[in-house]
Amino acid sequence: MKIEIIDQLKSIGENYIYENGDGTRYTLHLVNAHYGGIYVLCNESSLWRFHSNPNELKHLCGDNNEYTKTAILEVAQLRGWVE
Repeated sequence: MKIEIIDQLKSIGENYIYENGDGTRYTLHLVNAHYGGIYVLCNESSLWRFHSNPNELKHLCGDNNEYTKTAILEVAQLRGWVE
């Protein structure tokens, strides 16, 4: 039973390790938000919600800085989430 639950959890989210070239590294955990968008947990220290239309990234809680926001938007661009 425990293995089935773990397999289900793996199928609902994505994980990325992103290094943008300036010496920083971000670990992003992504899950679809129930009412639209994507929840982004960054480095287990901040939570964001991304909506592709109109390319909005909203800080929900935790550490809030422009470098993290920029990195998440770069990953969104690379993954093709931007409309």
